[in-house]
Amino acid sequence: DAPDEIAGALHELLKKLSTLPASLPQRWHWLAKSARALSAEFSIPGLRRECRLVGKDSLFLVGRRRLPEFAHEADSFSDEDDASASGYSHRDGRAVPLRQHLPGVEAFGRRHASGCGLPCDLVGAVARAGLLHDLGKADPRFQSWLRGGPRWLSGELLAKSGDLPKTRAARVRARSVSGYPASGRHELLSVRLAESAPASLPDREDLRDLTLHLIASHHGHCRPFAPVVLDHQCVPVSIEWCGHRMQWSGPTALERLDSGVADRYWRLVRRYGWWGLAWLEALLRLADWRRSEWEETHDAEP
Repeated sequence: DAPDEIAGALHELLKKLSTLPASLPQRWHWLAKSARALSAEFSIPGLRRECRLVGKDSLFLVGRRRLPEFAHEADSFSDEDDASASGYSHRDGRAVPLRQHLPGVEAFGRRHASGCGLPCDLVGAVARAGLLHDLGKADPRFQSWLRGGPRWLSGELLAKSGDLPKTRAARVRARSVSGYPASGRHELLSVRLAESAPASLPDREDLRDLTLHLIASHHGHCRPFAPVVLDHQCVPVSIEWCGHRMQWSGPTALERLDSGVADRYWRLVRRYGWWGLAWLEALLRLADWRRSEWEETHDAEP
């Protein structure tokens, strides 16, 4: 009812936030920089036009300028089907074992879901999806690709590798040498491997649906259709994980209309709603990003 009053108060708040002391912990430095950028971009009339109220207690304001010092975060942890999403560590020489990455994402997912106040059964489903989401990286061709292309015969399974070539052309060559299909999606193979060991999934059908969907969609696909993967090889993939033997051979065929992927998506939309399902997906996707971000900067387990 009083847009001028709100705009004036927001203008003063941005001024105060822009002068926060540099002695604040590093994780809060973005706040002062963002406030200064917004203060420079919006006058009080601009704030009155662009500020949006959410309910009785919240508002949001979106600037049109991307702060260059933060742009790398979106580039580094994205849903692109490239090395940054699939297995490239930006920290030179930093190999991330799969046995560390999966429990790490499970822990972040559990923390996110619990912090959002979800019931225990949904917290468990999100955490379980985190524990299983990258099993498809056990494909020996994927492991070869992470190592620059030579055939992988033994050694620890990796989630990310610091040895993957740095240029796009070199990565394409390494992928070709490894035999991993150009359209390959590790998350689809993760679904098949999880399905091969039903005891690794929640007992309840609705929670099992949610876990499998979160695995399938954690890079933005399968909403509702899985991408087509042109894989003409029958490469056996086997992994022992959390006391379960999981295995699959050949293409996943999840792009088929009768694969169950799309049906599962619509069941979940009816159960949780459009925004509810997107929110649940975000809990896992952000857990994966935050764990990857943590792995870039730490040597020891938390």
